[in-house]
Amino acid sequence: MSVYIVRHGETDWNREGIYQGQTDTPLNENGRKSARDLGFILNKIKFTSIYSSDLLRARETAEIINSFLNVPIYYTENLRELDFGRWTGISIWEMSEKDPELFKRWQEDPWNVSPPGGETFRELTERVMGVLESIFERHKNENVLVVSHAGPIKAMIFGLLSATGKAYWNLNISHRAVVIIEKDTDYRISMTEVLDNL
Repeated sequence: MSVYIVRHGETDWNREGIYQGQTDTPLNENGRKSARDLGFILNKIKFTSIYSSDLLRARETAEIINSFLNVPIYYTENLRELDFGRWTGISIWEMSEKDPELFKRWQEDPWNVSPPGGETFRELTERVMGVLESIFERHKNENVLVVSHAGPIKAMIFGLLSATGKAYWNLNISHRAVVIIEKDTDYRISMTEVLDNL
């Protein structure tokens, strides 16, 4: 089986560099277009279901893609973005100005250090890996699409690689990336932005 994972389309907050966390923000027109493009390309693959974060930007993306796929969608809060706590709604530059010491510790060790009132990357990884393991258990020999956010997608990759630490910042998950996790006796991870290659 294969799990295809995509990030939600762009929002105005993405464009402005503002961290949305678990705030409900809608797609902008560019985000809706990207979702339509993904739907058109992903329609070449036979999916049996979609699992999506229940946040608005992910739900909109899943529904636009599903206008091409026409399969059941299951929404879950466990695929939500990292909870940025009191840093939600501001840019990374504002975070570093508000609390430079905590921000530096968070950048050095996001696995164990959280934004004020938010989640650690360890906590994020634990919740999204639970979803991924459930999908692999429930959908053997099927292709499943997951619509989520940059943080949870990185967390799934880290979880499968048993990785921790600040390498989290080295992964870039664009709005047009497709991460593919295949499972036979073990997992194989690949990622592409050349959507026509799917």
